[in-house]
Amino acid sequence: MKDRTEPTIAELNRWTVGLDGELKQRDVKVAGGQNKVLGSVLSDFETILGRPMEVCDINPDVAIMLILKMKRDGARQRGMRARYDWFVGRAETAFRLGWLPRQDFDDVKELFAKSAGFGAASPLPAANVGSAAGTIANISLSELLEIHYIPSRLIGKSQNTLRLYRHTIRKLNRWAGRDFMVADLNVQTCARYIGDLMASGTLSPHTIEKEATQLRALWNFAYRKRMHTDAAEIAPVSCPDRIPDAWTRDEMVALMKACESAKGMIGKIEASKFWPALVSLIYDCGERISAVMQIRRDDIDSQGWVTVRGEYRKGKTRDKRYKLRPETVARINAIKVIGEPLILPWPMSEQYLWHKFGKVLKSAGLPSNRRTKFHKIRRTCASDFEAAGGNATKLLDHDNRRTTMRYLDPRVIREVQPADIVPGIGQEVAANE
Repeated sequence: MKDRTEPTIAELNRWTVGLDGELKQRDVKVAGGQNKVLGSVLSDFETILGRPMEVCDINPDVAIMLILKMKRDGARQRGMRARYDWFVGRAETAFRLGWLPRQDFDDVKELFAKSAGFGAASPLPAANVGSAAGTIANISLSELLEIHYIPSRLIGKSQNTLRLYRHTIRKLNRWAGRDFMVADLNVQTCARYIGDLMASGTLSPHTIEKEATQLRALWNFAYRKRMHTDAAEIAPVSCPDRIPDAWTRDEMVALMKACESAKGMIGKIEASKFWPALVSLIYDCGERISAVMQIRRDDIDSQGWVTVRGEYRKGKTRDKRYKLRPETVARINAIKVIGEPLILPWPMSEQYLWHKFGKVLKSAGLPSNRRTKFHKIRRTCASDFEAAGGNATKLLDHDNRRTTMRYLDPRVIREVQPADIVPGIGQEVAANE
């Protein structure tokens, strides 16, 4: 029944999670305060974004946005806590229904850590913006981002880029126990923060370096705009290069069979038709998932050529055109929804796309982790294309070959190994006897 239920806020409101973690229906008419909170959440959301709220909007970013609105409106901590509890409860219910992945709302706690007793970390001392700090601006890093950096540097960038910057600053605020200020950007404080991230053992070196890169960018921007007295001094994080891996032929066959056996509906499309079309499309063109999910019906011509517009692609610099296999075109045509411009309409959150694909991978008997999702299909396409005599650098639209080599599985492109050409121990002597 849950798979056939359309994920809507109204339907979600009919369910709750019991004390033992079980799903159960509730009487909406006697929900009382919960209905009042729901009404205010829906109203504020539509006021800010100009559209009705959907299930996929139940996430930490939206929770922060709506709680901040309450703070600006002078709401009491009790009201903000009720809104926080609503988001946490509804997110857990949506997870139990299979509509959303489990989400972490810890970032939201910082909004009322001091007065609501959430136990924030010991705060940093107040930032020095006085005479000893020269001309350092007395603004938070969040204000630097929203008021100055985004309009100057990030206009036209993807929403995911903005999300990552905001997420980094929220983590900094939580770590500091207060708003992290531009004046806090100094060698000692940043080194301590990066060191704590590394010591936690929960993030990969690449993820930590990405946060460090964002901090360098913000710090150098503040320096260039004379909001800080010093240029950025954050040491790079050592990131080991991973050997690129692609799916084997047998693994791709197993993946496609799992896609074709998927249960339930994705919006108005059967999951058993949606997943094969998505996997086939990525394998035919090698594009990133972010670009593929934006392709429209009118981007495919009658000859089976698809144009991936520059505005869909990373960097947003140029269009790319690819020839699709006939079976891929057939799979795309099989999921056509009247009145829907997108080839692969996804009605839920972006994070849930990865979550659901992970389940498909597991049903295929394949590993499901951060390196085995959609980008592995891109690596598989590039490796197979190179092995067949194609130019993967041109296919992936890379500016240099070194970047492409991070995508090519040496097993697939038949990279020569010592065992292929060098005699084994004692073999050369035995051959001469």
